[in-house]
Amino acid sequence: MNTTPTSQSADVRVEKLDGAGVITLDRPKALNALDHGMINAIAAALDSFRDDDAVDRVLLCSAGEKAYCAGGDVRSVRDSDLTGDYTPGDDLFRDEYDMNHALATFPTPTVALVDGIAMGGGLGVSAHAGVRVVTGRTWQSMPEMAIGFITDVGISHVFTHLPHVPENSRVALGVFLATTAYRLTVDDLLWSGLATHLLQDGDTAAFREALVSDGLDAALARTVGRDAAGESTLARNLDWITATFDGDDWSEIQRRVDAAEGDFADEVRAMLAPANPLSLVGATELLNYSAHVSLRRALDAEFALGCLLRRQPNFPEGVRAVLVDKDRQATFSPATVAEVTPEQREEIRRTVAGPAATPRNPR
Repeated sequence: MNTTPTSQSADVRVEKLDGAGVITLDRPKALNALDHGMINAIAAALDSFRDDDAVDRVLLCSAGEKAYCAGGDVRSVRDSDLTGDYTPGDDLFRDEYDMNHALATFPTPTVALVDGIAMGGGLGVSAHAGVRVVTGRTWQSMPEMAIGFITDVGISHVFTHLPHVPENSRVALGVFLATTAYRLTVDDLLWSGLATHLLQDGDTAAFREALVSDGLDAALARTVGRDAAGESTLARNLDWITATFDGDDWSEIQRRVDAAEGDFADEVRAMLAPANPLSLVGATELLNYSAHVSLRRALDAEFALGCLLRRQPNFPEGVRAVLVDKDRQATFSPATVAEVTPEQREEIRRTVAGPAATPRNPR
């Protein structure tokens, strides 16, 4: 095997192995959560592989079986934001969203081998790959509502363009996934198209070896397709989700959720309980916007809306409650959707429709 190390960082291993570019997230004690250094290392690796004619396939994978990537380093963003200096956080998110776009537009085949938990930023380094392989240990979620933030890393676009979901249900399902932090099971992932293949035996090392030594087709021969999926909870409840989460007015969606009956409706209300009301309003506006624009424009809207929310008290309070003190007792203001003012709704709408900032290095 021809092994060529490329750039290295403490928590991301980058190698060129017989024509395969391999990016391994290697921060298992932190569940491979992305800090700014890791984001830059992944971006640099993609740049290097893009310019290397000898690389004809790229694999993103992780060290450890518990998590592929549990999200991004929002605690450090909160710390700098609380000093009144928003530049470090702005820079991190700009670089991350540029990296997400680079992965989505990469010119040669990309494979994400998602083993274990993938949340938040973890979807940004998996859902944009052309081939998305999961194992029986995989589940995914976007839990930003509880930390006073919004669905980002391009997933506002991904969730509203799921390839196997009926077109008339895509936006409503996207809003549902963004606002509830619903945990997508392997069956949900395969049914919706968020995953393209299932590695049934869970032998990620053998999959990696096959991809490096024998190529993509040989690696995928070890997997099965979406026909192997069991019953998806999302599929079973899709009609209800479509009817309930349709539209760009969260207040109306909230009324439908509150009036609904049945076990699934009870579960949905419980999932929504920790959410920041302004995040719910913002995510609904954002998902409806991202459904009709390019990924690049969706990322720009995510950045603009994220900047708006980070400069308000709910973001540091939400991160405190979920990740710092872990008491899950955030005090948001406004405390209910009914208290969100028309001026706040209009500010969110203007921010989403006309992003105030663009990435420094658009690709």
